[in-house]
Amino acid sequence: MEPDTQMARLFAEMARELAAQEALDKTLEQTVRLAAATVPGCEYAGVSILGPGKRLDTPACTASVVIDCDRIQYELGEGPCVQAAREEVIVVQVDDLVSDPRWPRFAARAGDLGIGSVLSCQLSTSRGTLGSLNLYAAGTKAFDAASREVAVIYAAHAGIALASIRLESALRSAISSRQTIGEAMGVLMERHRISARQSFEMLSQASQNLNIKLRDIAGRVAHTGVDPGRLTRDDL
Repeated sequence: MEPDTQMARLFAEMARELAAQEALDKTLEQTVRLAAATVPGCEYAGVSILGPGKRLDTPACTASVVIDCDRIQYELGEGPCVQAAREEVIVVQVDDLVSDPRWPRFAARAGDLGIGSVLSCQLSTSRGTLGSLNLYAAGTKAFDAASREVAVIYAAHAGIALASIRLESALRSAISSRQTIGEAMGVLMERHRISARQSFEMLSQASQNLNIKLRDIAGRVAHTGVDPGRLTRDDL
């Protein structure tokens, strides 16, 4: 079998495995596990995810040293994973971390953890950047051109899979919230003989007064039957 055909089949299989996951945490765990097993030279893998205000977090990794390295970069605001996640950079490669002049503060601290090489690839879709896939190795020059090529293609597949499961989770949450709000409105409409609009306004007013999400107010009303105006923050 030709090398290109083998590679195509490998990525197809990885894409199927990622798509088969039904929860975000499982998809993240599978993402780092497959990365560590697939990218030549990789010993440890992790995922950095962008949050509000471009805050970064590491929700999945294959070893604790990944969390340590990532945390240093987050604290300093510099390093390959920060650059790949926050800037328009597809891939950042570090062949000898200790001697690399780009991030001297990070290099000094990460070198003490026994990390010599880093390969960070941006996780993105057409809708924007999700974060970065970060690959680490103890030795220097652990990643070659083949490693880089495989990592970039794999990160593209992983980005699509993560975006898809995020969207699916958001849709499920929205449907669940809508059902809960509908149940609470039904309780209020029957009890007070009011319209759907009036019942929704009661829930909305309680949400604003308590500064608590509408679905949480509705969930409490639907579960206990209590009027939303009588709820306190301690009830939720």
